Amino acid sequence: MKRFALAAIAAVTLSGCLSFPTTPEELRSHSGVRTETIEVNRSASAAMSTISNRGRSCLNFGSQTQITRGMTMNAIFTDNYRTRREGNSFIVEHMSPNNVGDPGWYPRVLADVVATGSGARVTTYAPIGDGVFTRAIQAWARGDTTPCPRNDLF
Repeated sequence: MKRFALAAIAAVTLSGCLSFPTTPEELRSHSGVRTETIEVNRSASAAMSTISNRGRSCLNFGSQTQITRGMTMNAIFTDNYRTRREGNSFIVEHMSPNNVGDPGWYPRVLADVVATGSGARVTTYAPIGDGVFTRAIQAWARGDTTPCPRNDLF
C-alpha cells in the first residue's frame, strides 16, 4: 500500500512538470513527436478532402477504460477525441478529464498536406505510440477510405 501511495504522489508531482503541446505549432516542434512524410499521387485538395471526411467519421469519439485491482483500487479513465481542419492541416485533438492541471483539449496528431508537382506531400506529427492514427491518415491521403483506427486503440 505504501508503494501505491508513493507512486500516486510521484505521478501527481511529475504530471505538474509535464506539458502537452497546446497548439499545432507546438506539436510540430515537440521533442516527443515522430514526424513522417509521404508523397501521394493525388492532388492536395483530394488528399485533404479524404483525410477530413474519414477523420470526421472515424476520429470523433470517446472511450472509457476501467482498471480494477483487487478490492482496493478501482479507476476509470476517460478519453475523448475530436477533429478539425485548419487550412491545409488536419488536427486530431484529445481531452481527458483525468489530466492533472488543465484537462482541456490539446492537439494529439497533426497532418499537413502540401501540393507538389506530381501530387501531394503529407507530413504527419504524432507522439511515439500513436502510429495507428498516422497509418490511417496516410492511407486516407492515398485514397483508401477503409481503415478506421478507433477499434485498434483499445
